[in-house]
Amino acid sequence: MDYRRLIFGRQRKKELPTLDMAQRKWLSRLVFGGVILSLLYRWWTHVLLSQLEAPVFIYPYVDLTYWALHLGQLPQFISSHYGLAIVFDVLLFVAALGSFFFVQKRIFPIAFGLLYLIYFVSYNSFGIHHTHCMVGILLVSIPFWFKNDRTFTLLWEGLRYFTLWVYFSAFLWKLLRGSLFNYEQGVANFMNENATHIALNPDGWLTPFYTFFIAHPSWSFVASTVAILMESLFVIGFFTKKYDWWWFVLPIAFHTMTYLFIHVMFYELLILNLTFLSFGGQIDKETKTFD
Repeated sequence: MDYRRLIFGRQRKKELPTLDMAQRKWLSRLVFGGVILSLLYRWWTHVLLSQLEAPVFIYPYVDLTYWALHLGQLPQFISSHYGLAIVFDVLLFVAALGSFFFVQKRIFPIAFGLLYLIYFVSYNSFGIHHTHCMVGILLVSIPFWFKNDRTFTLLWEGLRYFTLWVYFSAFLWKLLRGSLFNYEQGVANFMNENATHIALNPDGWLTPFYTFFIAHPSWSFVASTVAILMESLFVIGFFTKKYDWWWFVLPIAFHTMTYLFIHVMFYELLILNLTFLSFGGQIDKETKTFD
């Protein structure tokens, strides 16, 4: 069976829309520019592997990838040797910088993807919490591993659908668990997440907002409902690309709201927003390859 027909419909091979080399280069610069900013943020917040102070507690949960790396003692071995951990962090930056500057060399995104997987598992395990905001950076390098333009396009399109599912599934989770209809959910979020901030920053510029929503549960319910319904809109993207610009903008607004009002920082996930950028498909051009 021709998998391309399943995705693009009854089009002949020569009519298969693809992203050409110039577009891949432009995307690579955007993607790995964002990756470098993320790594700099993590260095600034002291959470790179060499900055974790050789932690001893781990939390692999029930994820087989986590268990495989921990049974092989790879995260523990790297983090317990400070010099090796520094080398690892440097290589992570080198791979990201190489992917940014040498966009035709596939060795750099491949190396970055594998190194970031180790960092991803290590950070989440040693942090005793499996963070979700890092998933975008974990996956976004994969399309750049492949030299064929059509393969790259299929994987890039797959990431677009994955991004839509991330947000729509969050809506389904809240819908099926009843959070959408729970009148107390909004005010509970404001109270649980902001009580400490209000106590420590009584004169803070956001404190009046927090106290207002806590004092007015109905407005908290409205704010919570609006945020949840914003996530539901992403289902439209499964059927048309007409509104992709909105799917690019909405996550920025959504994550800014959640950061300001409930202190959840998911900005790293915004790297997946790049999958909503519009490109003119190239028809039946000579397939270009990367090294």
